[in-house]
Amino acid sequence: MVPEAVTAIPGAVAAPSDPVESCLVCGGVRTERRFVQRGYPVDRCIDCGLQFVTPTPSAAELAAYYDRGYAVPLERYAAAGHRNAARIAELERWRPERGRLLEVGASYGHSLAAARERGWDVVGVELSPTASEHARSQLGLTVHTCALADAPLAQGRFDAVIMWHVLEHVRDPRDELLRLAGLLKPGGILGLRVPNIDSFGARIAGQWWPWMCPPAHLWFFSRTTLPRLVDACGFDVKQVATLRGDGNNLYQYALMAAGNGLNDLRVRLLGREPARAEPVQRAEAKTTIPSAAARSADPGAEVSPQEASGLLQKWLEILTRAQPVTNAMARGTRWVVEPLERRGWGDELLLYARRRG
Repeated sequence: MVPEAVTAIPGAVAAPSDPVESCLVCGGVRTERRFVQRGYPVDRCIDCGLQFVTPTPSAAELAAYYDRGYAVPLERYAAAGHRNAARIAELERWRPERGRLLEVGASYGHSLAAARERGWDVVGVELSPTASEHARSQLGLTVHTCALADAPLAQGRFDAVIMWHVLEHVRDPRDELLRLAGLLKPGGILGLRVPNIDSFGARIAGQWWPWMCPPAHLWFFSRTTLPRLVDACGFDVKQVATLRGDGNNLYQYALMAAGNGLNDLRVRLLGREPARAEPVQRAEAKTTIPSAAARSADPGAEVSPQEASGLLQKWLEILTRAQPVTNAMARGTRWVVEPLERRGWGDELLLYARRRG
């Protein structure tokens, strides 16, 4: 069951009587409420900065959510194949002799196929029956359809493990990392990719950032919180970087923030309080737009579907027309933008670590 939305002032510290889960990274219990997104409260640990959905949804609730049709389209996953191959090449900086590679969250198998072409002996684990069957039947890969805890894998067998955009989905990232440490040989390499909550887009878009999407994403890591967790699970962190990944360019994010800011100004000038609204996502551009009509409506007032649809459509059209322009601006200023994305502004957080022992 989806937790009931909680009305809270952003930045307010939870009262001692509130049921607060201890922080996954530092064990602290002092939190501040950032907002409630899609009915799920998102808190921030005051001590270390980890952001997370609280309380953590039950396994049954998450299973029901994914069973309702959550899936990554094959076309979108296949289109990212060149980036996946590049990440495998980066992994080899830490394990040039290659060996046996496990991918957790193997999806349709394209990363494993790229690794196999580069000389790795590969195996995968994937929850989706459709995706794992594609990996087996179309790419000839060994992919187990199950959770990592249920996979028939021998301890200390692997030279490297990769987990691309999976850790933010699981109920207990610490448990998942400890399992991976057990599967790796001493000195084996772990590669992780997760969304970066300290990115430029996350900072200016706030709850409308495309990756702020509970209950799909439950944990929101940064360049400080993710290495700290990985280190506590038996790894020596070797590299932490940020990249754009599937994120939008900085100019498009700035335009989104400007539009939201102008709408908030209009609301204040009209003397109205903004109502909570669900985001509307454009999957092809990874852009999230709040409902301008709903946000400018009087509390409790009913907004007609026609009005909301019209305002949203205009806003979508503006962003759609702007996308080629902002993409061109990003390409033209790549020499400025890419260093910023690598220095913390990128939407994707990339980490490589070596198992101790």
